[in-house]
Amino acid sequence: MKKSLLYKLLALLAALTLVVAACGNDDDDAPAQDAAPAPAEEPAEEPMDDDDHEHEDDDDHDHEHEDDDDHEHDEEPMDDAEPMDDAEPMDDEEMATSRTWGAFTYEIDFEPSTRGVTDDTVRLGALYQAVQFSGYEVGIKARLERANRDGELPGGRSIELVQIIDDNSDPQANFDGARSLVENDEVFGIISTSALLLPQTTDYLAENQVPFTGWGFMPGFCAPNDWGFGFNGCLSGFAFGVEGADPLVSVQNIWYDYFGTEDIIVGIFNSDDDAGRGGHALYEDLWAGKLAFNDFVPTESAGGITDPTRFINTVLETNPDLVIASTDFPGAITLKASIAASGYEGPVADYLTYVPGLPQMSPDLGQALEGGFAVTQVPPVEASSQPAIQQLLADFDAIEADPGFGALVGYWSADLMVQMIAAAGEDLNTASFYQAVNIDGFEATQLAGGVGAQRYPADHVVAPDCTGMVQVVDGFYEVAHEFVCYGDPNR
Repeated sequence: MKKSLLYKLLALLAALTLVVAACGNDDDDAPAQDAAPAPAEEPAEEPMDDDDHEHEDDDDHDHEHEDDDDHEHDEEPMDDAEPMDDAEPMDDEEMATSRTWGAFTYEIDFEPSTRGVTDDTVRLGALYQAVQFSGYEVGIKARLERANRDGELPGGRSIELVQIIDDNSDPQANFDGARSLVENDEVFGIISTSALLLPQTTDYLAENQVPFTGWGFMPGFCAPNDWGFGFNGCLSGFAFGVEGADPLVSVQNIWYDYFGTEDIIVGIFNSDDDAGRGGHALYEDLWAGKLAFNDFVPTESAGGITDPTRFINTVLETNPDLVIASTDFPGAITLKASIAASGYEGPVADYLTYVPGLPQMSPDLGQALEGGFAVTQVPPVEASSQPAIQQLLADFDAIEADPGFGALVGYWSADLMVQMIAAAGEDLNTASFYQAVNIDGFEATQLAGGVGAQRYPADHVVAPDCTGMVQVVDGFYEVAHEFVCYGDPNR
């Protein structure tokens, strides 16, 4: 493919490049972080005597606390004839004030804040990388407007989206935007997806008790950060070395389903950057003994693929059953088009080129993608008979917008935020939110055909591990494999 076509793509779609692994760990390249306000050292509680404070550890290592106030709320009314020791015992779940899941413990050791919460509203902000996730804010608005129309928040509150900030692909602008949303706009939470959502930003949000939701491919969506919530969990925990994280089996299982056998040989091209190196390690683990090659290709920022000949030759010489381009967006376009033109007859797939409407919007690009596959972690809207997709399309229709790829990511990010705030109940503050999601345990609800149900605190470490697949056929995306979850539903 000619370079001019790639630059046309960049101008048209603003280079939808996804960084899916360890770039967030590259602290040496990040700008210095301004000092963040220190978290409160002690919770605002009255001290308790030893007789009033009991600790118990159950089989799950959950710590349970009892105090006099808890018993006052949980006892049955007594008449004069009833002895006091006949009071109904508290439920274990109501007493828990900490929870251990795997190697990580979640507890309320901070002073609660009602920042961004009034009797009538909950204030939220959005922070994203527009060059990669064009339309993100549209998806957020589609979901939040339904929440307000349907009165989804307890106490009759509505959600106010106070500001939407584009970080302009600048890590310092990402941090400054987050700090402005917290300190100037006083938001309760932030809906955010960006390859520049680095630890300097997510650590600041955690220190200030700011829940944030988004596409969980950055380190802040993984433990030990307990304020980041990916709509697909901690997606890259295995690549980040998070204790207890599993490799994403969906990466291979969807292809086992497609071929009808596990007896396949795979060739993989990875972007030559931190993201690609994390992917390389994952593929070595998952496809052990089944790799024809697991090579690197230059990224667009490093000059891109100027001549695909040697990569084509690698494919033709090894002739694997499947070729995966685990690269940036321009690299995926170049490899898919050139390999298809080489005479290779197997499927060529990537993770980025499912952009609803793209083949019709740009026929040249549609032709380059013709016959190729894209694996997607958001349910394809082409499966429009599914109830969740019907609801999603109705939500976009209500604001007269179309669900492009960035909009789909924004929609599911907002959906998780709405459900978690609702779970916290009418008495909303940072402690009640944390209690409901990380300690009591939270499971999102979805209509059939939606993203996999999120479960926290488990998904600070693992992922729902759900995926689907589309193919470009005659200039249109068609569902090649239904969206399915391979992860443990009881995680």
